[in-house]
Amino acid sequence: MINSYLADQKHKFDLTHVKDCSNSEKQQLVAKFGIPATLLEYVDDKDEPARIEIGVDGKYVLLVFWAPVKGTSHSEPVSVIFYDEKLFIFTSSTMEVINETIQDLWQNTYEKRMAFLLDLILPIVRKYIGRVSRLEYQADQIQGNLSVHSRAKHLDDLTLINQDAIYLRSAIQENSSCFEEIKSISQDTDISFDKKCYRKLHNVQLETNQADRMIGLISESVEQLSNTFDRLINNNLNEIMRFLTIWSLLLAVPPIVSGFYGMNMHLPLVDGSLAWLASLVLTGVLMLILIIYLHNHHSI
Repeated sequence: MINSYLADQKHKFDLTHVKDCSNSEKQQLVAKFGIPATLLEYVDDKDEPARIEIGVDGKYVLLVFWAPVKGTSHSEPVSVIFYDEKLFIFTSSTMEVINETIQDLWQNTYEKRMAFLLDLILPIVRKYIGRVSRLEYQADQIQGNLSVHSRAKHLDDLTLINQDAIYLRSAIQENSSCFEEIKSISQDTDISFDKKCYRKLHNVQLETNQADRMIGLISESVEQLSNTFDRLINNNLNEIMRFLTIWSLLLAVPPIVSGFYGMNMHLPLVDGSLAWLASLVLTGVLMLILIIYLHNHHSI
């Protein structure tokens, strides 16, 4: 779907917002605005990396960055094209926040295309910070329950947090590298920056660096928690194996004693009426001796 916002007294440029760009819409953009068809091949690629591409003689600028998808830890690329004094933004319908933000920002006054874009990027970066903060809270909850008891559910939750952290860290780091190169646009093209643009860019970079530091700390925390869980699981397994070994030894005594009394050989008290009682007493004594021995050697 193509939404066009024409230049007016409040805006010095045309804005075209395309959601879920189809092949027919690509043809419309080529025919109406003269955008190179090869440039539009990137706008619907879900795996397109965050980057900046400047055309020959600065005729166009392609900027790709990642934006979070609502309800998941995944991100999708947003493609932005500066071409012929116009601004083109390509998003998907799953990016509700960015689609709504574009409409809201157009109510303000903008002379520079870059100023509009940077104001669009800033809330996206803050969305990442919010998601990282939620991961941090979840990790803290698991760490708080770690000393009480370890459950399989906590291990499953930790696995999900680690998976989310990987996705978020990849998107944040790619965005950080991309935003660091935005200054080169003003140097290599005729897209002008003013003091407001540089201030907005500085704010974007600060927020991005904050998100990068936060996700780095979360990743380290999750790794430490995973190592702690591994040690707990190993300790629990050792305790279980020691428990089974001890009971195996104890339960091996009665068959040994009864086996001797069942053989065709002369044993003490075998002919008496209380032979079975003697075997029980002997079994109990041997088991008690074994328990005392294991206790003295710190096995139980």
